[in-house]
Amino acid sequence: MRLLYLTDRLSLRGGADLHFRQVVDAAVRAGVRVTVGFGRTDGGCSPPDGVVAARLRGLSARVSTTSRLDGLAALLADADVVHVQNVMNPVVLAASVATRRAVVTVQDHRVFCPAAGKTLPDGARCREAMGEFACRTCLDDDDYRTRTLSLTRARCHALKGARLIVLSAYMRDELAAVGLAGADVLPPWVEAGETGTALGDVFLLAGRLVAHKAPLDAWRAWRAAGMPLPLEVAGAGPCASELLGTRALGWIGQDGLRAVLARTRALLLPARWQEPFGMIGPEALAMGVPVVVADVGGTREWSHAGCVRVPAGEVAAMSQAIDRLAREPEVARRMGEEGRAMVLQRFARDRLEPRLHRIYEEVASGARSAGEGKS
Repeated sequence: MRLLYLTDRLSLRGGADLHFRQVVDAAVRAGVRVTVGFGRTDGGCSPPDGVVAARLRGLSARVSTTSRLDGLAALLADADVVHVQNVMNPVVLAASVATRRAVVTVQDHRVFCPAAGKTLPDGARCREAMGEFACRTCLDDDDYRTRTLSLTRARCHALKGARLIVLSAYMRDELAAVGLAGADVLPPWVEAGETGTALGDVFLLAGRLVAHKAPLDAWRAWRAAGMPLPLEVAGAGPCASELLGTRALGWIGQDGLRAVLARTRALLLPARWQEPFGMIGPEALAMGVPVVVADVGGTREWSHAGCVRVPAGEVAAMSQAIDRLAREPEVARRMGEEGRAMVLQRFARDRLEPRLHRIYEEVASGARSAGEGKS
């Protein structure tokens, strides 16, 4: 089988980027021929070993454009399966789906929400399908709303006919609401690593330090709890300068993150937007580290074990959880053990990776059958 992967960027700085790398590495291990088309690189990231790499700058475009896509048609023609992740250019989406050999992993709200990730200005979840009237609450400028809605609809329309994969039931339901029903729910698999002690001496906040991820909520909760243990911050972004009194670690790779988790009492995941999945949560649980998590979006796929769920934006509730986990390390240990057991059962690679390759086989077989029917 010849697999072509298309992505907007090569990076290791976010859950979507790490999941893309995970999927490509699995294909390389399976011994198939793998080509990776990418628009740009981030943070010095290079293509994975064992792949044919092709840079097409137009893959990183967020608008509909044919610019800088020379070579795309040849790549598409040479693939048995085209797997698209994190591409927002409707031209690329449409061309990939037109091959009738496309698998598209949707990890981004931007194919069904033109605003802030299905989150209203007051922080509540938006339960309306996109439309001129429904989107006025978030996008009050008429011209901007019309343009952004048009672009979002173009992405959504381009996906009709693709085999869709999402990481959570939340994302499946959101796609169904805009006419893209039937997506396969296939979450990332999580490597167990070594068991953590769940008695570490720090709290951890990790990821992009941007407003919709609400790092300031976690910081305020930690301060309100009396700063019972140090708060370490692994990540970067515009909110970083406001997290006074924390230990700034900057961006760290997967190995570095595991080393930090090994000394962590609990991970804080305070996002206010509707997280598509929240990959860092299961990664922490896999090491026996409990998670204090805002009850939003796709985090409900995994936050029933080893976690303290709090309403998004409820700083007081998060503060209470921080205080208890600091004062009662045995509670943290027990929660971590429960979370680890759940992750090993539900998100093990040997359970999920074969499902992905069955999807590839089904898509390739369907394309072959269609071709035979025309002959």
